Amino acid sequence: MSSEEHVRNIAVVGASGLVGGEILKSLLHSGTFNVTVLSRQNSTATFAPGITVKKGDYKSSDFLESALRGQDVLIITLAVTTSPEVQSDLIKAAAKAGVPWILPNEYGQDGANAELSEAVIFLGHKAKYRNEIEELGRSSWIGVASNLWFDYSLKGGFYGIDISARKAEIYDDGTNAITATTVPQVGRAVARLLSLPVQASYSSSSPTLSDYKNKFVYITSFSVTQNDMLGAVQRATGTDMPDWTVAHTSVDQFIQNGRDKFAKGDRWGMINVMYGCTFKRGLGDQFHGREVANEKLGLKEEDLDEVVRRVVKEVEGK
Repeated sequence: MSSEEHVRNIAVVGASGLVGGEILKSLLHSGTFNVTVLSRQNSTATFAPGITVKKGDYKSSDFLESALRGQDVLIITLAVTTSPEVQSDLIKAAAKAGVPWILPNEYGQDGANAELSEAVIFLGHKAKYRNEIEELGRSSWIGVASNLWFDYSLKGGFYGIDISARKAEIYDDGTNAITATTVPQVGRAVARLLSLPVQASYSSSSPTLSDYKNKFVYITSFSVTQNDMLGAVQRATGTDMPDWTVAHTSVDQFIQNGRDKFAKGDRWGMINVMYGCTFKRGLGDQFHGREVANEKLGLKEEDLDEVVRRVVKEVEGK
């Protein structure tokens, strides 16, 4: 590739999913990419005109290699319930097809945080895919670290705030600020990232795709406390504190309860651990010591109240 060259041909796996759909939307909005969607043979998902859709068997290495040939980037977005070998098969096929860049299935907590990766098993398991990409030696990876998705988490009650029931479980005193990113912001970040030149020209100091080779890129929508979240929800719902049932829980106890559940075979217990670690000061709350790339990618901070109003409308069906 020449110094001024940009990636153009993008293959997306999981484009009908939550984060995959937003990434696809942002890629198309940019108007600069040739997008190919890989889809399972039996999928009923439909996509906008102008998108190349290649359907086939994900267990077929011939199909995957053929579908990925000529692509500059493979974006992998998979549900947590997807069989582990699917991502590995995609990575191997990308290597055989000579795809230079892979965005593996990250889009969440900081996989470079060793302590956090040890605490959250799902996060720690992701390292093997990054290692596999490097060991095959044909592609480079970029991990998108966004922390947990704010809009998805608030809507699902995972932040301890139940909008419909008007109940909140506040961890410690609710004043620890966490880094949070919305799903649409993740989509915009990926499109902006892939719009960077692969390498800088001789005299340029502008950011490039190669700056993030085999590294994480860190993005955010805002920094917010649990008390901030509850206040924004109350403003959006037109309620006050007396309308809510609020309890306080030690974040350490919440994490331990999750570990106990997981040890007994309840996989949801690890979700408690994951969110508890997000609110644990000094652990998963912020990207400690990492450079946030919002400015380099031209990403603006989002407005908390605006985002919360959208989530409340979705929850209340308005």
